[in-house]
Amino acid sequence: MKTIFSTLITLLLLASCTTEKKPKVVYTDQEAKTLVKDTSMVIVADLPILIDSTNFLMHPIGALQLYAKDRKIASASWSYASGTNFNIASYDNHKVYGNLTNIKFEEIGTNKLVALTDKDIRITSADFLWDLYERTGKQLFIYDVIDADTNADRTLDDKDIKTLYISKIDGSSFKRLMPKNHELLEWKIIPEIDRLYVKSIEDTNKNGSFDKNDKLHYNYINLVDDALEVIDYYPY
Repeated sequence: MKTIFSTLITLLLLASCTTEKKPKVVYTDQEAKTLVKDTSMVIVADLPILIDSTNFLMHPIGALQLYAKDRKIASASWSYASGTNFNIASYDNHKVYGNLTNIKFEEIGTNKLVALTDKDIRITSADFLWDLYERTGKQLFIYDVIDADTNADRTLDDKDIKTLYISKIDGSSFKRLMPKNHELLEWKIIPEIDRLYVKSIEDTNKNGSFDKNDKLHYNYINLVDDALEVIDYYPY
C-alpha cells in the first residue's frame, strides 16, 4: 500500500510539472534565435477583399497546413488533405480574422500590390475603422499582432505577447502602438472624440508572466491627428 501511495504521489508531481504554465516572456542576453520554419505549412493568399466604399483592395496572406503522406517525417512528402479549405482568413463587418503572415494592399487602377510589412509577424485581426471613415474621412486599420518570439520557443504563435499596430488604408505608416514586452489587454474607440484607448500590462517584476504585481498602462491616440502620437494617461 505504501508503495502504491508513493507511486501515486510521484505521478501527481510529474503531472503538475508537465502542466506547469510556461512563461510568456523569457529574458536572455543572447541574441534571438532564428525562428523554426514549419515545413508542413505553405504560404497562400486569399482572393482580394474590396474595402467597402473605398478605392482599395486587401489581399490576406497566410500559412496553410499540409499533411505528411508517410510517417517518416524526415523524408515525408507533403500534400493537401482531402477537402482542404484553402481560405486562410474570414471577413466580417469590416474586420479580417485569421493567422496571417502579411497583407498586401492594392489601389484600384494601379495593378500594384504593396506589402504591409517585410517583417516576420503574425496578424490575428485587421480592423478597418469604418465609423471613423464615415465621420471624418480618415482611412485607418488597427491590427492585433504577434511580432516577437517572446517565450523563446522559436515560433510565433498565441503563446507569445500580442501587441497593437496601426496603418493607413494603403498599408503605409504601419507602426506599433505599444512598448516592447507590453501585453495587449483591450482597446476601444470613443467615437465622440475620435480617440483610440488602449490598456496593456508590463511584466515589471520580470518573472516572465503577467500577474497582480505587474503594472497596467493606459494610453490613447487621437485618430484624426496625422501624427497618431501615443499619449499616456493615469486614471488612478
